[in-house]
Amino acid sequence: MKRFNVRQIEAFRAVISLGSMTKASESLGISQPAVSRLMTDFQEAVGFKLFRRSRNGAEPTADARRLFELVDKFFVGLEEMNDEVQAIRTVKSGSVAIAAMGPYDYGIIPELAAQFRRTHPGISLKLESQPQDRVADWVASRRADIGILTLPVLNSSVATRELLTMPALCVMPTGHALAEKNEIQPEDLNGESFVGFPRGTPFRFETDSLFDKRGIERQMMTEASTHEAVCNLVAAGLGVSIVSPFSPHFRRNPRLVFRPFKPALPITLGVVADEETLSVAAKAFFDFLLERTQDYGENLKSAGGRSPS
Repeated sequence: MKRFNVRQIEAFRAVISLGSMTKASESLGISQPAVSRLMTDFQEAVGFKLFRRSRNGAEPTADARRLFELVDKFFVGLEEMNDEVQAIRTVKSGSVAIAAMGPYDYGIIPELAAQFRRTHPGISLKLESQPQDRVADWVASRRADIGILTLPVLNSSVATRELLTMPALCVMPTGHALAEKNEIQPEDLNGESFVGFPRGTPFRFETDSLFDKRGIERQMMTEASTHEAVCNLVAAGLGVSIVSPFSPHFRRNPRLVFRPFKPALPITLGVVADEETLSVAAKAFFDFLLERTQDYGENLKSAGGRSPS
């Protein structure tokens, strides 16, 4: 049995759909004898009669009509595949899985994701909240396309890139005496109840080192592992703290007041991704982050330690 090819199937579909080999040749942009040759070869390949002569030309047999139903489904599938290829190529279809540590999954990433979706409404986004030490692992194991976390990253097998660096903010309950100040210095927190991060975390080490060098004692009675939890404890009146600047979601809380902290404790926001293997949609979101994060940071800086509008 001979094998038929796509060109023969394409010609067969055109002949059946248009009702004549002449019209099929015009549609395909080839000569009428070429269409006849394709039909002869196709009939020989399938092994049964496809057309019989009539006063109106070549009339399809019952077997040909049955075959046409399959052929038409095949071409519909090809058209759908072409449409999907075009949608993927033009970032109109696809998905992006993002792993982000707090506070980024509550603040900067949702807001940037919303901006991205306004220009790419067909892209589905999945945001997973993960601890700092798991974000890079999720990307390395391909459970996420892109990871958002605080730099530096230790022992990561996937490359990281810096997105934005900003100084940490001092947070306190509304009505706290320090809220009258435009900025907070370490000496202002002498003797204050302080909500800290767990020992062993880089930010806790950096913060403790600053206060220890200045001989400033804080009342370290409460701690939490995420910026969100720290802010919630501060809002409940358990003390003051120093937290990430990247979460306007927290900064809109009416029970909290934020002020710049000097000297600056810089926090660097980074992205981790295997750029060589990113899908078209994930690469578009990755590039969007690199382009728009700086603008987002400028908006936060213009708000100072106060809630951005």
